[in-house]
Amino acid sequence: MWTSFVSPRLSVVLLALSLAACGSSDPEGPGPTADSGTSVPDAGTEDAGVPDAGEPDAGMDAGTLDAGVPDAGPVDAGAPLAIPNALSGFGLFTGSPADGGLVPVEGNVPYTLSTPLFSDYAVKSRTLSIPPGKTAHYQPVDALDLPVGTLITKTFAFPADLRNPDQDVRYIETRVLVRQPSGWEAWPYVWNTEQTEATLATGGRVRDVTFIDSEGEPRSFRYAVPSKNQCQQCHHLVDAKGDQVMHPIGVKARYLHRTNTYGGVERDQLEYLASLGKLDGLPAQAELPKAPDAFDTQAANLDTRARTYLDINCAHCHNPKGTAGITSQLFLNFDNTSVFNLGECKRPGSAGSGVGGDFDIVPGKHDESILWYRLHTEESGKMMPQIGRTIHHAEGAKLIEDWINAMPVKACK
Repeated sequence: MWTSFVSPRLSVVLLALSLAACGSSDPEGPGPTADSGTSVPDAGTEDAGVPDAGEPDAGMDAGTLDAGVPDAGPVDAGAPLAIPNALSGFGLFTGSPADGGLVPVEGNVPYTLSTPLFSDYAVKSRTLSIPPGKTAHYQPVDALDLPVGTLITKTFAFPADLRNPDQDVRYIETRVLVRQPSGWEAWPYVWNTEQTEATLATGGRVRDVTFIDSEGEPRSFRYAVPSKNQCQQCHHLVDAKGDQVMHPIGVKARYLHRTNTYGGVERDQLEYLASLGKLDGLPAQAELPKAPDAFDTQAANLDTRARTYLDINCAHCHNPKGTAGITSQLFLNFDNTSVFNLGECKRPGSAGSGVGGDFDIVPGKHDESILWYRLHTEESGKMMPQIGRTIHHAEGAKLIEDWINAMPVKACK
């Protein structure tokens, strides 16, 4: 159906990691438990006194943290990376939001996705850093095979007005995926009020967010920064042994196969990585998979765009190797060819009552389809995804509505 990055790391990163053990840059006190030091107002709204979404890991101090037992994963030689208490300890960026921007250092390559996962209308920036002397391996379907020492960052921010996304922007969090010798780990960092530093928050945080949406209407909600354990819920797949193994989601060739600007020049992101010596096995351009922008009506037909949206937003759990997919047998990955497992006239395994209908998809009738209802609702316990969003994605729900309504009407029994 579809015809989507990664970089060298400076040696200064290792020095920065060791210096991080000296303590936190949080002016209010050491460690991520000092909520006053990591409180982040959004678009001018202060979230005073909101408790953390969870308790910090036991044994955490103000210096370098014990990464704990990493997720099961392929064993690779090398010592595990120390996890700094402050984002700056990774040495991946210069500057800060307070002084005009968070700028990736050389070797920490920015990238974008052709269709990103929806996160409460947050503006997101992504980087990928592969350590010196190591290379990622191309994969046609799964995420790129990234070596030990790779760091993936995703930063979430909200402008005061979505119609002016580059003005009056408040940073909320930066998530870092770390490829340790024994597997991937996820670490959330929350930006402080002064926008000068992001501090490790393994227990998560909750923030009040206010902004003007694309229609000029004010929006307010409680934004939840996921805890370290919650990050694992979306990033796990089940391996051949039945163990849950953490994996990246977005760094797949079909989403990375698009242009980006590097040094003032438009380059295909995959080819750029290959030119840096950081990606091998890349096939010819004509053979590269490509996922379209799900909301570009000129890029692909309705079915392809809807399947793309479901793939990036839902299929990290709803696939044959995901816990939710195994339990429900609802497979929303783009390469699933089973109409039944896609949800047509399929009764849900464990959705319960009051979720919009009796079948995952009733062809021709979005308002009787559980899939559409769970994407549209904002009711806790019924909305999907269960974490990662608080408000519904109006454009995404409309896309799935149009897709279901365009299906030939079928009576489900």
